[in-house]
Amino acid sequence: MTDREALTLALQKCRAESPERDRQIDDMLIDRPWQEVCEFASYSCQMTHLKLRPWQCPPCWVEPDDRKHPQAAKLLREMTALGISRFHPDPLAAIAAAKA
Repeated sequence: MTDREALTLALQKCRAESPERDRQIDDMLIDRPWQEVCEFASYSCQMTHLKLRPWQCPPCWVEPDDRKHPQAAKLLREMTALGISRFHPDPLAAIAAAKA
């Protein structure tokens, strides 16, 4: 899955969370670039699916060698090794699917 495909999927998944989230995405798209809104959606979905605490980072926000957020970096390295975009909205499901 390419980054663009993963960003598009993240946007769709984020919109599906609730009518309020869907409106929020619509409002954001009025004055923000598509990429920025999709990255927000990816971040939001990853935070939810990975059950991260507010001080933890999802893999879409780190680099593979990030020492400040080693768990996210490790997950990103695993995703990358399996050909999964850093922006996939549900990293653990994507990893499980890639390994199956």
